[in-house]
Amino acid sequence: MEIREYQYKASRTAPSLGTKEQDCIHMILGIITEAGEVADAFKKNIAYGKEIDWINVKEEIGDIMWYISNLAEINKWDLREILETNIKKLEVRYPEKFTQEAALNRDLHKERQILESK
Repeated sequence: MEIREYQYKASRTAPSLGTKEQDCIHMILGIITEAGEVADAFKKNIAYGKEIDWINVKEEIGDIMWYISNLAEINKWDLREILETNIKKLEVRYPEKFTQEAALNRDLHKERQILESK
């Protein structure tokens, strides 16, 4: 499935809470909640030796994507463009591959130019 199709189909199942601000807050809190569920699976593995349920982790990632997709849709952002811009920024930050030196010595001005180019 193409990302734009996913974005459209996900938006069909999103409720409206009355205002754009409330809808955005709903999506942001949902992202945090679902990310917490992923983190909890790993915490339980580390703290209690419980096996990680990878099927559940994948489900939670899908839920995170649903919230992200709807946050983008509410703001009329195209996820494909967001993802392309993110890769362009990372190519500037890490021209060959990730290095600690490149992470510490970023060209924030050049990264911002890329972010503002769309």
